[in-house]
Amino acid sequence: MHRSAVLLVALVLSILAACAREPLKEAGLQGEGAIGAVRALVSAYERRSLDEFMDLVGSGFPGRDALRGQVETVFAAYQNIRYTVQYRKMLVEAQHKGNIAVTFTWGGAWSTSGGRTVTDGGRVTLLLAPATFQLLAIEGKSPLLPVAASLP
Repeated sequence: MHRSAVLLVALVLSILAACAREPLKEAGLQGEGAIGAVRALVSAYERRSLDEFMDLVGSGFPGRDALRGQVETVFAAYQNIRYTVQYRKMLVEAQHKGNIAVTFTWGGAWSTSGGRTVTDGGRVTLLLAPATFQLLAIEGKSPLLPVAASLP
């Protein structure tokens, strides 16, 4: 009886050791970093922290200064910003060499102090730098600006 218990424990331990996760490889680490970068962008944007948000936008972003002005206008117009990002349906393409493409569906609600709320959403691809995870480009419907006609 004692011997069979020891064998059972040894068998269970060997099965658990065989099922142990191996460390993430480079692509896995880039995927985790990209998801973390999207979370950081969303968090800074929802908190309306312009400097923190712009720190996450790469210097090579086309029209970076114009983007800063547009985001600043949005932050001045809307006192409350809420975002939903479908992380479980996110596609992260981490290439061996080159930028990381993160494609996801988003939804946003921008509210003024007067109680007016603008909702918008869509599908977007963000291009991120592989080493710094800074935003390099936005392809598709921008999640940063509500419908232009809806700006107060």
